[in-house]
Amino acid sequence: MSEWQTFCLKDLGKIVGGATPSTNNPKNYGNKIAWITPKDLSTLQGRYIKKGSRSISRLGFKSCSCVLLPKHAILFSSRAPIGYVAIAKKRLCTNQGFKSIIPNKKIYFEFLYYLLKYHKDNISNIGGGTTFKEVSGATLGLFKVKIPPTYYEQQKIAHTLSILDQKIENNHKINELLHKILELLYEQYFVRFDFLDENNKPYQTSGGKMKFSKELNRLIPNDFEVKTLGELVDIFSGYSFQSNTYSNNKNDYILITNKNVQHSLVDLSITTNLLFLPKKLPKYCLLEPTNILITLTGHIGRCALVFSKNCILNQRVGVVLPKEKELNPFYYSLIRNPLFSAILQRNAIGSSQQNLSPIDTLKIQIPFNHKIIKQYSKTCENIIKLLVSNMQATQTLTVLRDFLLPLLLKQQVKPQ
Repeated sequence: MSEWQTFCLKDLGKIVGGATPSTNNPKNYGNKIAWITPKDLSTLQGRYIKKGSRSISRLGFKSCSCVLLPKHAILFSSRAPIGYVAIAKKRLCTNQGFKSIIPNKKIYFEFLYYLLKYHKDNISNIGGGTTFKEVSGATLGLFKVKIPPTYYEQQKIAHTLSILDQKIENNHKINELLHKILELLYEQYFVRFDFLDENNKPYQTSGGKMKFSKELNRLIPNDFEVKTLGELVDIFSGYSFQSNTYSNNKNDYILITNKNVQHSLVDLSITTNLLFLPKKLPKYCLLEPTNILITLTGHIGRCALVFSKNCILNQRVGVVLPKEKELNPFYYSLIRNPLFSAILQRNAIGSSQQNLSPIDTLKIQIPFNHKIIKQYSKTCENIIKLLVSNMQATQTLTVLRDFLLPLLLKQQVKPQ
């Protein structure tokens, strides 16, 4: 391969910032122009982004110094935190938390994406600021990088890494679909009560007998009863670990905290590790694949499945342990359901930071029929297994990609 060349980032593209339209005028926001914030990248599963949680109107765009970025521009968060990276899948704009790069002809856009991911910690280290660190456009522009001199060589490196990322992104898409199937099945069984009856027909639609439950303030099938969650599961909050147990070794035990539990996903991209386990650590803190986790503070009620071994439960997260383990798919679907999430939100207490009590959660009442719930869990058992299997494969691929990235960019490994 040819000798790699050194460039400042400003020589590889145009560096632009973003802006936020005034929130005092509701007309500044709408569905016209995709508008990205660093928070949108914090939960991004993949390399490409096409929209954020909010959009802005044409009026909002014109009211501030927003820049419309072209497709394949590279978004780089420049504060709170520094180092989130994504590729624009279409034309969009960002808030002021970014210094984005519109690549020129010297560099292939996907190679620039991986280059920034590789250097994100080094760029963060040159950030300034007192309240929080920030890297300016000028500082980012002067950051020096080495790149192959030809598009072809850059594309080969990017393609090697992209193969792994494409598989990771496909796994995420499959799991999104599997979760959607779970949601639809749960609604059929336990919201509309249209599970198949003894005649293989949907129960309520076919005239199945219903009764009014005073406890639930709704109609439920005649042969359903009302039970508290505490009769069916245990919920334990995790252990409070001392800082002297923390480790920088990624091969040690993984401490699962609130920030790791995203909706339907245990995110292991940023972890705290433990050197050793305390002698008095409860057994339930030693998590197993398919364990159900629920957040107890902050973003109340986020629910996810454990997929990795050596995961340890922190105090701000709860583990839901069914008294009948085979009914695990039902309880996972129940806790993920928006109706149940709304109940959890109402049960949370606290003004500055909301907290959810496991004891109060166990008092929540639900409609219950063992036969139907067992039938549902049996139907969904393989979906849960596939979800966990895909998560495990994704973690393996992520580790491999992160291992290859520095080797390729240090020229220690040549792409084929």
